[in-house]
Amino acid sequence: MDKSIENILCCVGLSSDSHVVLEQALRLASATGARLHILHAVKSLDDDVMNTLRVNIRDKQTLQGLLRKRLDDAQQQLDAKLENFFSALGESGDVVASCVASRDVIEGYPAKVIVHRASKLSCDLIVMASNKRGFTAAYAGKVTRGVLKRSQVPVVVVPPPE
Repeated sequence: MDKSIENILCCVGLSSDSHVVLEQALRLASATGARLHILHAVKSLDDDVMNTLRVNIRDKQTLQGLLRKRLDDAQQQLDAKLENFFSALGESGDVVASCVASRDVIEGYPAKVIVHRASKLSCDLIVMASNKRGFTAAYAGKVTRGVLKRSQVPVVVVPPPE
């Protein structure tokens, strides 16, 4: 069984502590020569919120523009987070950044989005964060548990920094 790791999906939040997930994913990509795909999954707005928006914003173009802006803002935050992360690495930041094949923000139920994206990109591994420290599956957050249940590829769960 000679299966190499060619693509890794790194799932990051926009919180300040997601750098540990990026560090681990980059180490794995560097060690295996894999391409790294970075994903931020944005949870879809609840039906109640969408209904309220539709009632109060009657112009469809305006509503679509606001919804698009939500994803565009998340993409800008992700890009800024990655640029800060790579620039903090100094000269090696450019070399490390070169293994990043894609940076995406996708809306939907996060666990489903992550597993679907991993499948679409033919990822051999998913790297994501846990919520807390611990030794049982209970330490993983809701999204991480959802990915663990659905994924057909190994999932590396990175504990938070101390």
